[in-house]
Amino acid sequence: MIDAPLRSVARFLVRFIKSISPTSPSSLLQTLTLHSFLTKSGHLVSNDYVSSSLTSLYASLGHIASARQVFDEIPEPGLVARTAMARAYLALDRPLDALLLFRSARSSGFFLDPVALATAIAACRLLGSHSSLNLAKMVHGFIVTSGTKIDPFVSTELIRVYGECNEVVLSRRAFDAMPERTTVAWNVIIHQYVRNGEIEVAHELFVEIANRDVVSWNTLISGYCQVGRCREALCLFYEMVSSKLKPNVLTLCTALSACASIGALETGMWIHAYIERNRLNSDCSLDHCLIDMYAKCGNIEKAVQVFKKIPVRRDLYSWTSLICGFAMHGRAIEAIQTFSSMQQVGVRPDDVTLVGVLNACAHGGLVDEGLRYFYSMEEAYNLTHKIEHCGCMVDLLGRVGRLKEAYDLILRMPIKPNEVIWGTLLGACKVHNNVELGEIAAAKVIELDPYDPWGRVMLSNMYAEARDWSGVMRQRKEMKGVGTSKTPGCSLIEVNGEVHEFVAAGSLHPQHEEILALLCNIETQMHKIDPWKCD
Repeated sequence: MIDAPLRSVARFLVRFIKSISPTSPSSLLQTLTLHSFLTKSGHLVSNDYVSSSLTSLYASLGHIASARQVFDEIPEPGLVARTAMARAYLALDRPLDALLLFRSARSSGFFLDPVALATAIAACRLLGSHSSLNLAKMVHGFIVTSGTKIDPFVSTELIRVYGECNEVVLSRRAFDAMPERTTVAWNVIIHQYVRNGEIEVAHELFVEIANRDVVSWNTLISGYCQVGRCREALCLFYEMVSSKLKPNVLTLCTALSACASIGALETGMWIHAYIERNRLNSDCSLDHCLIDMYAKCGNIEKAVQVFKKIPVRRDLYSWTSLICGFAMHGRAIEAIQTFSSMQQVGVRPDDVTLVGVLNACAHGGLVDEGLRYFYSMEEAYNLTHKIEHCGCMVDLLGRVGRLKEAYDLILRMPIKPNEVIWGTLLGACKVHNNVELGEIAAAKVIELDPYDPWGRVMLSNMYAEARDWSGVMRQRKEMKGVGTSKTPGCSLIEVNGEVHEFVAAGSLHPQHEEILALLCNIETQMHKIDPWKCD
């Protein structure tokens, strides 16, 4: 039984933990002062709840050693203290230490309660190895055989751990077994279907949720974006806004990303107006998304306007978005000037920034500048070469016809080149009519992805340009042998806020017949016009 003074101390600790800011310079000093007071007064060792609260407090500040010291000073730590210490380990990504605590708890005769079980399952999930699934099944088996009542927290963790181990069937069983499903549980099972690519099932479950929250909408909207169905993602966004539920930063960022992916400029501008009208960008966290959207939708001037209007010190993401936007539009000089300005104000570039700079050099034909940036990355910016940087350099050298240098760079890469790297070289070989090197690149592309027809199509076209008809027939025969065919071309156009998709030789557009009739009429009218007649 806790006496009144100790109960007051416990309440104070709870309030203190909730009010503490890990980033505040005074937080650690306050915690140390509190620790000293509790030790001198004897409250620290007299109650499991007080000591476990202090353990959690140290963990929230990232001082795991101090948290462990408090825990070790408890004469006989109970389940509450053990669970608090385990959660501290989880916060610092040390799941194995957390599981060892629960094993010692069982060895000491403690019967794990739902909070401890949920924490143990979360530890299994964070292990990130094949053993996590087996351990989760062991914990689940213990729950079932011991007759412990599974509460929503335990069920939710089971759904999550099975899903992240790609066992979505087991996730669904855990979900279906819940007598009462919380909104969190609904969101977690939807997320598991999304991450496993089963977007239709995720949508069916989404429709069944009685009380959807922002997380519910965000999970499904981002899921549609992940599988490339951005139009449906935007339809969901409109539906969410119409339901009077206020989107958060993640929702808006995902919606803007969907606009960028399909070039939906009008929709992106509407979302921008919605953000401004509802004052949803007061902290400027959406600026880089807006810059990226405008740049990818072809309006680089609007992207520059957004960048210039940022009222506070511009962050790395805003600078990088503008640099990549300039690179995308072939405005290499402006990209490099922006990169220089970014460094002058003390913003340090990251990997993505350098990808933008190297892309700008490639599109602008700035070979010397590109080589200088590439080979100075480690020394000047403490950045190691990644496959994206190497790809930019292969593209840069390939564009100006320095194919042998591009090939040598691929052979020296610290990372194994993928089909994109070899495909970039193959494209450059086609442009510069280098069949010999093109054959090497095409062979690598085909080896890495034998069912993608692109490599064979490119090589066939090179043979055709070189009038090597036997080579053309050989490639066509190989394509037929592996059952591949050329992927039809596809284009997108936005009209009145709606994105229309057209596939070569396709007939799936709902207005296909009307469009075809109009084209035939235009063709007829063109045949009637005398091309030599001048008005």
